[in-house]
Amino acid sequence: MKKLTALILIIAMTFSCMLSLSSCKEEEEDLSAKIEEKVVAYMTDLRDSADTLTSNEAIQNYLQNWAKAKGIACTADQSGNIIMSIKPSDEYKKAAPTVLVCPYDGQTFRTSIEPVAMALYAAKNNENTGKLTIIFTAENGHDYSGIKALSHKYFTDETKVFCLNGGSRNMWSVESGGWSSYNFTGKAKYTQATGDKAFRIRITGLPGGIPDSKISSYPNPIKEIGSLLAYFKTNALIFELAKVTGGNSGNLYPKTASATIVIDENDLEKFQSRMDTAIENFYDHYEDFIEENPDVSYTYKEIDPPDEVLTQNSLNNFVSELYTLLDGVYYKDEDENLVSITNIGSIRCSDGKFTISAAANSLLAHNLSEIDQDYKTICGLANFKYRKSDSQEPFTGNADTAFVQAVMTAFDQYADAEMELKTCVSSTNASYIHQLNPRVEIINVSVNDERLERYTGTLITYLLNLEHEEKNS
Repeated sequence: MKKLTALILIIAMTFSCMLSLSSCKEEEEDLSAKIEEKVVAYMTDLRDSADTLTSNEAIQNYLQNWAKAKGIACTADQSGNIIMSIKPSDEYKKAAPTVLVCPYDGQTFRTSIEPVAMALYAAKNNENTGKLTIIFTAENGHDYSGIKALSHKYFTDETKVFCLNGGSRNMWSVESGGWSSYNFTGKAKYTQATGDKAFRIRITGLPGGIPDSKISSYPNPIKEIGSLLAYFKTNALIFELAKVTGGNSGNLYPKTASATIVIDENDLEKFQSRMDTAIENFYDHYEDFIEENPDVSYTYKEIDPPDEVLTQNSLNNFVSELYTLLDGVYYKDEDENLVSITNIGSIRCSDGKFTISAAANSLLAHNLSEIDQDYKTICGLANFKYRKSDSQEPFTGNADTAFVQAVMTAFDQYADAEMELKTCVSSTNASYIHQLNPRVEIINVSVNDERLERYTGTLITYLLNLEHEEKNS
């Protein structure tokens, strides 16, 4: 009888475990299906609204109206930061507070749709876990204006922070680059045009965004125009430059660039031949990029001749400066890991001067100092004035903390894969958060649509794993 009772107990316990395992599996599948459905819905809605979200004011209104409709407490500070607050459930009252920090910028909103969608999903669907604060930080041309003015009160010693960012590469990291921004100015003197044929050369339709590890494959239209003008110079095509413009911020990839040049009618055939060759080479070199971004266009069109053009001395200085300025990959380590990048982001010619804006990102502070000196030297050779307008130190966190290990465990649980921490050469909000409270633990997340569901699932799993009391059955 005792043996029979023991056997019955063993069978019952085994059956119970099987039910429990089955229940856990169903819960995982239910969570995955829920995330996949809802986060895609958030992303789709943001994409559908993107044409109207081209200013920070419009984005602020969208976020605040969204929070109101979802019943989520939401405030805004004087710098345009939007703060959403979710209280902890009774079971998770002892859990450490979590903060998600997500930048937004009307100039580049489409490139931040995925991290915004991830943040909105967590705000509404955090599974009744611990205290959660979601901060959307305002930027204007990726200038960090919002995070610079953010109160330190959101970052207590116990706070765990996820910095959410858009990016061409999906990654988790505890290191992000430092940042420097620059303005270079030169005199622009004008004279009467002598040529009788004028053309506007334009490169348009690029997606823009924040410079990152894919910088070598991004066709910078400003640099392309500079190389074209230098090509004309070295191949004895006489031309005059009337106007040049491109981009909006040194901290961002430029979306467009254009130049208006004047030539002699006798050089028309030579000009057209070299333009056709330049355009053909452009499309061949960036074939893969253009296939993914079919709106990219490189054209030239005849227009009415302008009255004024730059003097030859101003033209020579400008072409020399733009052609030699650093743009793209600056330094890789001995293992070919990307360490430093530079970007020419905007150019203007008005009020009698050229203004070229650029930025650098690097994981090494001394590399940033070297870039400073290189830019300064180039400006001196072309009679341009050099000014570094802003900077921030690189951020280096600790991969061995309990927080980072907990995130890696959550990734393994949700994705059934091992997380590999990478280095993010682009600067992020992490450096500024570290300044607000050096004791805060931070992990960077760079995400696009390829990993949005997986990364959102990792975040929710991390929240579910926080210290809590089990509900009574």
